Amino acid sequence: MSKASAQSTVVTYAPATVDAQRGGVMFDRVAVGLSRSRYIPQRLMESSILLAEIFLLNAPEWVLGEKNFNKPPVEKRIASTIVTSRIAIDDTVAKGGRRKVAVLTGGASGLGYMAAMAIADAGYHLIIGKATEMGIRAVEAIKAKTKNMHVEFVYLDLGSFKEVRAFAEEVKRRTSAIDLLINNAGVMDLPKFRPTAEGHDSQFGINYLGHFYLTHLLLPLIKEAPKARIVITASSAHYGTSKINYPGIVSAKAYDRINNYCGSKLATVMFVRHFAKILSKTHPNITVNCLHPGGCYTNLFNHSWILYIITRIGFQYMLRSPARGARTITYLCLSEEVEGITGEYWFDERIRQRNPASNDVQLQRELIRFSNKAVGFPEDASC
Repeated sequence: MSKASAQSTVVTYAPATVDAQRGGVMFDRVAVGLSRSRYIPQRLMESSILLAEIFLLNAPEWVLGEKNFNKPPVEKRIASTIVTSRIAIDDTVAKGGRRKVAVLTGGASGLGYMAAMAIADAGYHLIIGKATEMGIRAVEAIKAKTKNMHVEFVYLDLGSFKEVRAFAEEVKRRTSAIDLLINNAGVMDLPKFRPTAEGHDSQFGINYLGHFYLTHLLLPLIKEAPKARIVITASSAHYGTSKINYPGIVSAKAYDRINNYCGSKLATVMFVRHFAKILSKTHPNITVNCLHPGGCYTNLFNHSWILYIITRIGFQYMLRSPARGARTITYLCLSEEVEGITGEYWFDERIRQRNPASNDVQLQRELIRFSNKAVGFPEDASC
């Protein structure tokens, strides 16, 4: 398609209000109800939420309480946004301006790879952080598919603060500003306590602490962008606990594979809420949101025997593909409709009700103090 014909087919969608973006009444009620249940054992909570997700998401949208925006399907709206972005970035660069920059963790496979493909297609200079050679192969595949040669791989190990600092320094050498930061990498349901380089449980250390640290290290570059977005992959597993198991983060004796994973995702949602409030006062041009991609058929289930069995005996056909799971990531990264919305938890391109525990300001402060101490910041540092 020529540039002229592409421009003629592009539709720009106006930002939608927070109320207009809310949805999923039935699933929200079920998930929050499960999070408050006294009758479901902790070790069955995650499986219960996954099963509720599978069955409810195969129900008609009107049953789930979704709102009809009277707009084309979200896939078409995202496709239009990608074309719009690429045209705008190409025009800016042609006039001597700066190409927009995106940094993505875990972009070599699964959800991250599909999101990386869309962001590269949208014309961004994309820097992918990954801990294996998969990152190099992914970059070559993305370049070949999107014809965007501004895609790079930089080694990143979120389980080591030293390596996180090295990654941040390398990113600073390659760009003066970051328009989009996507914290997507993660691990799930590790059967035994597996410490990071600093001695933290890998689920909490990689899923949350590594990203917490990276976000703060890259924040000076994010502040340099005229408008910037921070998008973090959370999970419906954050409904699975009402408190974070701090002893289990640093001690194998107190480790609980389910609670630690759920806690890492609860911490993510709490951090987004807290961080968005801080930035809205000092840098309203930066938005921070998190999302649940849905139950997707990926290797994240391999460590949990319950989920492994569930997802291998027929249920894999009811789970989402990585492409489907990455849709909300792409939507939050690129869509004009979410412009200016911050501090929210999203699922299926809708703002959802969070675990009530994530709204507790005292719990948020406790988390930030713990996080600051863990990464070596002053305990009372806020941003």
